[in-house]
Amino acid sequence: MDRRSTLRLARVLREETERAMQTMRIPGHPRPYFLSHLLRHDEEWHIAAKYGALTLDQHEVRRTDLCDVRVGSWRRDQVRGGGLRDYSTDLESYDLVRLPFGGATDGLRYGLWRLTEAKYREAIDDLLHKKAVELNFLDQHRSLGAFEKRAPREDVRWTSLAPLDREKWRDFVLKASASLKRYPLFRDGHVRVDATNAIRVFVDSDGSLVVQCTPYRTVELYVWYLSEKGLVFPQTKSWFVRDEAELPSLKEVRRWIGKLHRRAERLTAAPQLRSFSGPVLLDPRPAGLLIHEAVGHRLEGSRLLSDGEGQTFRDARGQEVLPPGLSIWDDPTLSEFEGQSLVGSYAYDDEGMPAARADLVTDGVLRGFLTSRTPVEKGHQSNGHGRSAHHARPISRMGVTVVEADAGLSEEALFERFLEEIREQGVPYGIRILEAFGGETTTEAYDFQAFLGEIDLAARVYPDGRQELVRGVDFVGTPLNAIRGIVAASERREVDNAYCGAESGYVPVSTISPALLVEELELQSKPSRPMTQYAYPIPWEAERDAEK
Repeated sequence: MDRRSTLRLARVLREETERAMQTMRIPGHPRPYFLSHLLRHDEEWHIAAKYGALTLDQHEVRRTDLCDVRVGSWRRDQVRGGGLRDYSTDLESYDLVRLPFGGATDGLRYGLWRLTEAKYREAIDDLLHKKAVELNFLDQHRSLGAFEKRAPREDVRWTSLAPLDREKWRDFVLKASASLKRYPLFRDGHVRVDATNAIRVFVDSDGSLVVQCTPYRTVELYVWYLSEKGLVFPQTKSWFVRDEAELPSLKEVRRWIGKLHRRAERLTAAPQLRSFSGPVLLDPRPAGLLIHEAVGHRLEGSRLLSDGEGQTFRDARGQEVLPPGLSIWDDPTLSEFEGQSLVGSYAYDDEGMPAARADLVTDGVLRGFLTSRTPVEKGHQSNGHGRSAHHARPISRMGVTVVEADAGLSEEALFERFLEEIREQGVPYGIRILEAFGGETTTEAYDFQAFLGEIDLAARVYPDGRQELVRGVDFVGTPLNAIRGIVAASERREVDNAYCGAESGYVPVSTISPALLVEELELQSKPSRPMTQYAYPIPWEAERDAEK
């Protein structure tokens, strides 16, 4: 979509927003006091191959609209509990989110009309239900107001986004995936390229207009290793960036295929660890995952408005929640770090608010929360962290989360500090977590407050510094015990670009973190089950045996 088409689209959105605000009403029920549209126009390419043959070659254009109709007033409207539960797929509006993306604008106008009409009726229903609930249950946050009123803003940040060179990347995945045949114990695997050119057009009834254009590019290498002993090791290596120039070369992907095979061979011979509790050294990316799961989600301000949330840090502002010297902030305006692009970066959030740095923890002391336009305290002002995917209501989410240590150690000094911790505790060994794939956490009040990180690669470290790979465990813990047990950090930091899932959907995030030494962290057994071998050899294994 070019600039002219984008501006024409913005004009249609503005006209329909104005028309709805002037004419939309149901007798006996409140009229809307605010209306916004966030139109997401995505052009996507998906190309994948396994063992030198294409399995996917898809080009798609998808246009969706996040429509927010608010009834009542700025002081009190239909949204409950910070909007955390506003993601139902059973509503009429869910089936109307996708909009036409070509042809005459009348088709687009029709789609906007149908979606807005449905959202208006649903908003009235929600307001009536909210009033009914308040007959029995007290709204503890009524004095805060419903939605922050901000001056309209117009900012068209048009950037021409280059299409993916399908021929180039088709050849890339074919050649890269063909290299899998060199390793017969890879019983499955693929190389995949995903690309999205994302255009966002936001308008609201106050007169705002914001346009943003962002490219996302991913190369994913997946392998599934089945050892002769029946041990299974699925492994994934991905490169998720905004600048295509940062994607790996064919040579680099082939090198990683060999590296993952050697790793699987070593893990097959490695001892299985069933459980552990003691000193743990997390390399930068696993450390970033720990902070993201144990701290980050609990600093999302929208959770302070939901009675169903545990609200771990609700009353902790001004208190020490991390060891002195550690700071955390989130700044989506950061677009790169040490030459690497940050996928969590954006200029405006999904409520049309300018992104801003949110100081969360400074020198160990809690300073604030990630916020959207929904007030969480008196004097509230959004710091531009309202985010969502597809149809879900935006809630406060992480963007670019930065962890910094005032007195970070060199890698050698941190490792020596780790060995000292092992000796001081008198334990036979500590654990070093080298790579972690993903994680999850529970923040609800009715459930236990805990988190989990999926370990890809870990080593047992003995007091003399000797390291031995182990397999079969993930790290777990409760947030306060884990973060208060941090005793040292590295000066070197790394970027982890990934998708984060929460109530408002999957959004791209970036975490910049040093390595962290935790005096005590628990590891638990990873679910696994040995498998029988296949009934007959993979084709190229049989051919190789015949040549011998």
